[in-house]
Amino acid sequence: MINGRGGWRNSVWLIALLWLGPVGAVERELRIEAPASVVAGQSFTAVITARTDAGQGEQVGFLHAEWSVDGGKTWKPIFYLERAGPRVTQPASLTPGSAGSTVKLRVRAAFRDGLAGDVDYNGAALRWHESWAEWREPAARHASLVVTAR
Repeated sequence: MINGRGGWRNSVWLIALLWLGPVGAVERELRIEAPASVVAGQSFTAVITARTDAGQGEQVGFLHAEWSVDGGKTWKPIFYLERAGPRVTQPASLTPGSAGSTVKLRVRAAFRDGLAGDVDYNGAALRWHESWAEWREPAARHASLVVTAR
């Protein structure tokens, strides 16, 4: 006996449950990795990652990334991917505009083809005509980068 009351079997079950963690939890991720500031005219790399571990055929069904050099007034595509598999890591080399401006990045993902249907990175049903169409969270993620002289 380990604790004198429940015996060693109860302790082994407790240890096993702590080790396993939450059973059946699905993780979906959408991330933009980029510096907080960039130097005018010098290229930088942003890395966009989307992934799901839901299994059962779920994949990154849509992954769209755009960027703006004028603070969000106009947008240019970085990439538009469809049926990209359960994990996508896509680097993008971009060159900012003039010092004092702001570069904005936006990315959105739809996770599809699994048991949950079309969902965002939180696992909620996608609102195609709302958050998706308007690049709002949770379907989308955003980043702003300050452009400096040096």
